[in-house]
Amino acid sequence: MKDTVTKTDLVFRGAGAGDAAFAADVDTAVRPRSPRDPEVYEYWWAQPDENWVIARFVVSRAGRRVGYAVAQHPRWDVQPERYGTVEGNLLPAERTKATLDVVYASMEERVIADGAKILSAWTNEDDPVRIETLRGRGYKEDRHSRRWELDLVANRERLLAMTEESRSRMKKEGIRMLTLATDDDPNVIEKIWKLSEEAGGDVPTTEPRVPEEMASYTRWVNAPEIHRDRFWIARIGDDVVGVSVLGYPPVRGLVGTEWTATARTMRGRGVARALKCETLAQAIALGVDRVRTGNDAANDPILHINETMGYRLIPGGIQYLRAV
Repeated sequence: MKDTVTKTDLVFRGAGAGDAAFAADVDTAVRPRSPRDPEVYEYWWAQPDENWVIARFVVSRAGRRVGYAVAQHPRWDVQPERYGTVEGNLLPAERTKATLDVVYASMEERVIADGAKILSAWTNEDDPVRIETLRGRGYKEDRHSRRWELDLVANRERLLAMTEESRSRMKKEGIRMLTLATDDDPNVIEKIWKLSEEAGGDVPTTEPRVPEEMASYTRWVNAPEIHRDRFWIARIGDDVVGVSVLGYPPVRGLVGTEWTATARTMRGRGVARALKCETLAQAIALGVDRVRTGNDAANDPILHINETMGYRLIPGGIQYLRAV
């Protein structure tokens, strides 16, 4: 992928040091109720990915940074269906259908030149400018992602009671609940990764899932928003049978679910609920007032858990697709 291109008065250059934090500022300015963490962005923009080709750009206008853009796709030997993802954002003063159209056009050129056959783009349900832009470029709505917010203050007593009930059930079934920080198994990360790969394959999706290498998973475990003493796992004997993690942005942003998964053999036994309860009880003890989570709209089991815990729906996401 080329590093620099000019479209009308928008200039695209390859992103460098410090640009990820600027991208977090852009996203925060566009959606101030969902602030994004600059330290988290800097960490992830600096990481490689074994199975993805990723090109990130800073968008400038008249010599001033006004936004960012990303063109990415899996390695084609990993995903022969050839989906390419395009994304980007602009500061509110520069953000119009016309300017977003230029951003998408530029990123589309890159993934198509790399061989993409289907284009993918995500937007929030309450972002009419982006939705109008994508529809104008021929994208069609494909999937919905539900997003939820849980008031930990209003639901405190119910959640703590639910946690005690889950602990009692897990104890009776011989399932241990502990944090990654207290687990002394030298192979625990590999076991959690294998469990997550199994569970990831069961998440409803149109776009074929790209496998995650253990090295990539380990980078996530070591990310600044992840704390090993807040990383909950479930065990039966030597086996890891469940995991649930809340991410805690170090600079700004809302605490939210990073990942919850259980082994196929354990589903229906309350393990996911018990793990989520532990993460929420811990968040309450840490003084967190609310948390967020997100799930595919077709993932009925986890949607049911969210509803019974007291989560309320907030604007979710929409995936748009377009054949090349």
